[in-house]
Amino acid sequence: MNRIIILLLIFIFSCELLNSPKINIISESDFIELQDLDYTLIDVRTQDEFDLGHIDSAINLDFYSDTFQNDILSIPKNEKIILYCRTNNRSTKTANILKENGFKEISVLEGGITEWVKKGNNINYTTYSD
Repeated sequence: MNRIIILLLIFIFSCELLNSPKINIISESDFIELQDLDYTLIDVRTQDEFDLGHIDSAINLDFYSDTFQNDILSIPKNEKIILYCRTNNRSTKTANILKENGFKEISVLEGGITEWVKKGNNINYTTYSD
């Protein structure tokens, strides 16, 4: 009887692991192909880094902000999310936060904005008006 219970528990936990969302790492060329699809692009660098140049249509949620956890978790869980930072450190940490909180479609731009620029892609700059 104990063996059956143990096997049943192993089966339940392995099914749970199979249903766990995965974090997709997408290349710069894969990201370019997604331009026409519906997703939320999030730059998790600081505001100063964002102002120095960001990918078109990105929204900035500063990973180091005191409100970051609340800000990132306020996004609807059914959103398709693509994250990037400078090199993938903060974006990967953010992806794990989202995964742990039930988000399903999470992608990280491989190499972050550093790789994006290195491949010759355009970036936008924040401009201020008086």
